[in-house]
Amino acid sequence: MQADPFENSPRQNSFKNNYGRQPNINNNEQAPAAGYTSEQPNNPRLRTRPHSQVQTHLHPHNNTQGQQSANMEQTNNQHYQEQNQENDSGNERDYTMFPVYSKRAALQFKLSETRKSQGRNFSFDTIMIEGAVRINPNDHNDKRYDWSRKLSVQIMLTELPVVIAVFLGITTSCQFMNHGQNKDKGFNFERQEDGLFASVFHKGGSMAVKMDWPTTLNIGHFMLAQYTSNFAGLGSDIILRNINRMCQDMTACNKLPVKTQQRKQ
Repeated sequence: MQADPFENSPRQNSFKNNYGRQPNINNNEQAPAAGYTSEQPNNPRLRTRPHSQVQTHLHPHNNTQGQQSANMEQTNNQHYQEQNQENDSGNERDYTMFPVYSKRAALQFKLSETRKSQGRNFSFDTIMIEGAVRINPNDHNDKRYDWSRKLSVQIMLTELPVVIAVFLGITTSCQFMNHGQNKDKGFNFERQEDGLFASVFHKGGSMAVKMDWPTTLNIGHFMLAQYTSNFAGLGSDIILRNINRMCQDMTACNKLPVKTQQRKQ
């Protein structure tokens, strides 16, 4: 195991997480029933038009003109916001996922929450992986994927730091199995020379993609931010150091779940 790559890393540029997660009092949606996995709702912020600053030291005979300009600006801003509300409601977009496409399959990495079990009325933030096969991979112009038969696998909270370690280059690969009600689902990630190989699988087959390094880094940061949100008061720099040490300890006792078998894309 190499030396800690974050030993001399700067500490000021970390994800700020000095607050606990609080329920949204304005959210009228009902919480998911106990025993069911849920995905975090999309919450794209309303795009507002910047307000022009009206000078307050106008000459007395320009006061009327200045007031008219301010009123007109306020009216325009209100119209702009209402128009964007209509556009957003008519064209919903998922701001909480990273899609990756290949010739034969596609994967989506989405924000998710662990299930609430009996006697535990809380959950943790994690990541859901969804996979779908391409409907017609031999037709270059047909970009459709069969999401109606998608395969969904949630990364457990104990698995997420290992996955983050692979995406951010702390370790080379990982594989987790025995997911799902029938214990027949799983996923693996492996750093290769030209990118990261990602796959979700079940007893009926696998869905795999190859990511370039910028995409790998972005999804790694996406996962790290989600994982960090579980621990109020800790920054991403501290968590990365702890993940690095965890991988060292798991390697020393031969417990790191490295990828052990090749699966064709």
